[in-house]
Amino acid sequence: MPDNTALVFGTHRITYAQMHTAIRRLARGLHDAGVQKGDRIAIMLPNVPHFCISYYAAFELGAVAIPVNLMSKEQEITALLQQSGARCIIYWSGFHGVIAPALRQNPSCESRMVLGEKIPLDSKSLTRLIADSPVWEEACSLEPEDVAVINYITSGSDEILGAEFSHSALVASALMCHEMYRITAEDRVLAVLPLFHPLGQTLIMNATFFAGGSVILQARFNPAETADLLRQEGVTFLAAVPGMFKALSQLPPPQPVLSSLRCCLSYGVQLPEEVLQGFEEKYDALVLEAYGFTEAGPLVTSNRINQDRKQGSAGLPLVGVELQILDEEGHLLRPNQSGEIWVKSPGLMQDYHNKPDKTLQRLRDDWFFSGDVGFLDEDHYLYVQERKEDIIQKGGFQIFSFEVEEVLLQHPAVAEAAVVGVADAVQGQEVKACVVLKEGVTASRDELIAFVREQLPFYKSPKYVDLLPALPKSPTGRVLKRMLRSDQGGKQA
Repeated sequence: MPDNTALVFGTHRITYAQMHTAIRRLARGLHDAGVQKGDRIAIMLPNVPHFCISYYAAFELGAVAIPVNLMSKEQEITALLQQSGARCIIYWSGFHGVIAPALRQNPSCESRMVLGEKIPLDSKSLTRLIADSPVWEEACSLEPEDVAVINYITSGSDEILGAEFSHSALVASALMCHEMYRITAEDRVLAVLPLFHPLGQTLIMNATFFAGGSVILQARFNPAETADLLRQEGVTFLAAVPGMFKALSQLPPPQPVLSSLRCCLSYGVQLPEEVLQGFEEKYDALVLEAYGFTEAGPLVTSNRINQDRKQGSAGLPLVGVELQILDEEGHLLRPNQSGEIWVKSPGLMQDYHNKPDKTLQRLRDDWFFSGDVGFLDEDHYLYVQERKEDIIQKGGFQIFSFEVEEVLLQHPAVAEAAVVGVADAVQGQEVKACVVLKEGVTASRDELIAFVREQLPFYKSPKYVDLLPALPKSPTGRVLKRMLRSDQGGKQA
């Protein structure tokens, strides 16, 4: 389908034939710049056509693509380049301020391609490299299990971990998404989630391109602009995080009612029921909640288009995915019993790059420990309750932070809440609540603590309460609790 539209960016329409030519030209340019099979290429680009072109150009050479979180700071980029051993980096000139000092500490990353007007003297223009290079004609010899991508995880812990994915894993994940959401050549998928995220790569790019559909690129989320794109481009499929659905549901109803949007995917934290209902009523589209994590490729479960949803559930395993709920001794638990969520999937990572000990801790006999706690019901629907690391161990008791968060969110003054455990010399850990109040509303720390004590046992109530302007979050809306825990003392009420 060479004449099908592959990418839409503003007024630009790029066919599959044009994208393929650009990929092969960049592959030749990278090769002539010294990039070899097996080399790692860091890619720090927003949602622009050049991200897709750079990503697949790496595969064309047999190199390894390393998408970089656009919110990464100098220290994170430095660690990523060092840990991955990247020899090449492709980035937007607007990121030069954080990338330049990281490159000074990683001189072995010597091939540098920059997108933008201001090109440093030691770098090449990405646009010119694509335009001036001849088409790459050589066929690269690759095995299905060769590493294709390293997706780095920085939000879950202070240690940077690179999850390695083979070409066969990418294909498996793309096929699962293609079948699950029935993506066809007629679909027009909006890329408002960042493409550096595994879901952006797997669902928005790989699955859509596999089907011959069109990807509509939006460089950054703006609710009004997103709503306009949904209409103007006839978008049929939208993948977003709960915060995006909330913002879109708060806009005035589209007039006339949007007719093209058939299905949406909500990924990350749980989507509040009132937001789900409000969005579906306003946009006349089905919203399916899903669960996953980077190392799984990333999707594990999803609600189905043709099956009932269950309140609070992340749905059923994707075709080809197996789930187990185990206790800490490794015993299989019965339905509705909470335990550790283990996943087996053809889309799983192979290992953590250069971290064999970490790999052995999480990956056993093709089963991966997600780090999450939850349960399966009698119909095999998954309910995710907590990150294991977020369970608070206080004086011999286990406290699920979501229990305390749910109570805090019932307070009329509370907009957002996150509960973490902080070190305590007597109890081992104490409960700290980090709260964002609604605009124009006040509440004291004593009032919030008393409110929790009215509904939960005394030992579960917070000892500390921090009133914050906002909670730190990942691109998918997950609260970065490690950052909240770093302030160990908290503010005592």
